[in-house]
Amino acid sequence: MPRWFSARALPLFGALLLVALNLRLGVTSASALLTALTESGALTPASAVLVPAIPTAVFALAGVGTARLAARLGAERMVLFGMLTLTLGLAVRAIPQPWVVIVGTILATGGLAVVNILLPAVVRAHFGQRIGPVTTAYSTVMSLGAATAAAAAVPLATAVGSPTLGLALWALPALLATLVWAVVAPRAPRVPGRRVAPARAETSSAGTEAAGTGAARTDPATRVRRPLPAGTGLLAAYFALQALLSYVAMGWLPSIAIDAGISAPRAGMLLGITMAVGVPATVIVVPLARSIVGMRVGFVLVAVASVAALSGLLLAPAALPELWAALVGVGMCAFPLVLALIAGFGADAGESARVSGVVQSLGYSLATLGPLGAGALRQLTGGWDAVLLALVVAVIAQGTIGVLLTRVIKRRGR
Repeated sequence: MPRWFSARALPLFGALLLVALNLRLGVTSASALLTALTESGALTPASAVLVPAIPTAVFALAGVGTARLAARLGAERMVLFGMLTLTLGLAVRAIPQPWVVIVGTILATGGLAVVNILLPAVVRAHFGQRIGPVTTAYSTVMSLGAATAAAAAVPLATAVGSPTLGLALWALPALLATLVWAVVAPRAPRVPGRRVAPARAETSSAGTEAAGTGAARTDPATRVRRPLPAGTGLLAAYFALQALLSYVAMGWLPSIAIDAGISAPRAGMLLGITMAVGVPATVIVVPLARSIVGMRVGFVLVAVASVAALSGLLLAPAALPELWAALVGVGMCAFPLVLALIAGFGADAGESARVSGVVQSLGYSLATLGPLGAGALRQLTGGWDAVLLALVVAVIAQGTIGVLLTRVIKRRGR
């Protein structure tokens, strides 16, 4: 085996995949059950609008201090804390009260936000020479978990006789992942990442140490004040637009389908298709981040797929819903593509964590307008046409920003 994937590193890789499997379960399961939760009284119409918007809002807040805490406590410990919080949040949603479901959703998404931000730094610290393949692997598993939850949420809730109890059952795989991470992560070896310029060598070593164990040789406050890499702003803008589209889709796609006359089980299955398509599509898209030309192809590919999907949902939602759902899934591969860029954007694992925190905090702050605005606009207009048209405009802007980002990366000499 290559050095980056030695027998000692294999348990961490397995734990990483198990953690990634849980990072969208709580979001897609709630989306698939949104109508059932409202009809059962577990959510009011007003709180039902909030639930799809909570993930992006919480992600924005979590990004503010996560990198700094990881520099002091270690990324692995912060991932463990995030998984514990995720598990608790999923479990308390068993109680069929609107405020409890809201609080549980906030806790769950807060936990997964911390993990989401730090996984690129963990990959950089432990698998620095194979960022692309490892990012592809865990992004693929994220999509697989999301697809499973979306497709199984309605049948599972029906089987147990309660949508809230059906939601809470997703705490079980999260608990398993938490326990495995708690055992494996402290024993995991760290492998040096890519080389950096000699002037940054000391900072790189300290940053990797901070991201891996918290025992840095450089004052974390000094490292945080270092200027962000060129292009971070564009990266944040691209991240914001892809997150806006992704979380509108994950939050409202089943509702869009139901309003078009599609049954609730089939609507949940459509979201499952969207997430499942991300599995093979991620394997194709993420390697494109290795070159400038590949990046441009990737940015254009996901934008074209998204525009086609949104046009189909706008003009003929019930005609070919499975095709539209699959194209949405291809468009959502902008997420693993941008994750791969984030993981390699800094000079070391510590700077990657910092870039990840800034990009995700700013990105999710703007993306919060998507799910919340979509729900409000739906209630205001009585339909989804205005929402879908706005998303088409957002996707065009996303693709344009992606092309501009490749120019900045090319100038940096990546």
